[in-house]
Amino acid sequence: MSGFAMVASASQSQKAKITLLARIKAWWDGYELAVVQKSKNGEGGEDGHDVRAEKHTWDSARVQLVQDVWGEGFSSPGDADYLIEMLKPFALTPAMSVMELGAGLGGASRVMAEHFGVWVTAFEADRVFAEAGAELSTMSGLAKKAPIAAFDPENFEFKEMSCDCIYSKESFFTVKKKKELLGVIGDALKDRGQFLFTDFVKAEEVKDDDGMAEWQASEPVMPHLWSVKDYDMALSRQKIEIRITEDITDNFRALITKGWADYLASASHSGVNEEMAATLVAEAELWARRAKVLESGDLRVCRIYGLKKQGNLLSDW
Repeated sequence: MSGFAMVASASQSQKAKITLLARIKAWWDGYELAVVQKSKNGEGGEDGHDVRAEKHTWDSARVQLVQDVWGEGFSSPGDADYLIEMLKPFALTPAMSVMELGAGLGGASRVMAEHFGVWVTAFEADRVFAEAGAELSTMSGLAKKAPIAAFDPENFEFKEMSCDCIYSKESFFTVKKKKELLGVIGDALKDRGQFLFTDFVKAEEVKDDDGMAEWQASEPVMPHLWSVKDYDMALSRQKIEIRITEDITDNFRALITKGWADYLASASHSGVNEEMAATLVAEAELWARRAKVLESGDLRVCRIYGLKKQGNLLSDW
């Protein structure tokens, strides 16, 4: 290759990287990011079953990217300080046992184990994340105290009356069999056991049905949304009394913006390699779409905390 050709190639590569970062920065500054249209082939079979591939094609590149955006060991908005504040109602002590569902890369489980001294059993539906999270726990010396395992939330079983606390972060919205999963959770909690989760929920009155449907079709795993009222009714059947219901959408949106702003500030100096480029576009567009529907008000993020009634108090219900 001639010296001129090498320079031209390098220039084109650098231009592509600058264009990519400019696109992401445009979204951060409030402009709509161009979204690549998905093939209709994976939207669902004739029986209505979601047949889109559950395994992401981003693999290790995505594992690295989400940590660059959200923090080491985390795969979604909210760092260690955020988690510690979120879990205050649990009043965790080393004598407690905790189960986490939808653990991502296991950052929350390791924070609970290290900060509070509790033993955590964590499960994650994405096998790539579960395997990476298990490795991160091993590297942190927490393979036994905060293990991460893959699971199927649609077909899950767990030992009854075995957990003091159960925690989940934005993972139930993709579960189709929510009633069955909440039944497992209710059975797994000890008397006076605590359940705390955050999740994407639909507004009681959705204003833009088409916009919501478009967002749902764009998600890697099809959402099956409930409202807060739906959760209230289902948890009541499990004898779990809701003590806290909090809309945290505004704070969650701020975390999205900050995560991407910090990442872009760093990437503008360090650059983005070709292997990461496609992953970066896909992940940014995923969060751009989520941010857009959250801003519309039709999708919310809520924090719900409940307490399981003791057996001899069930007559109160």
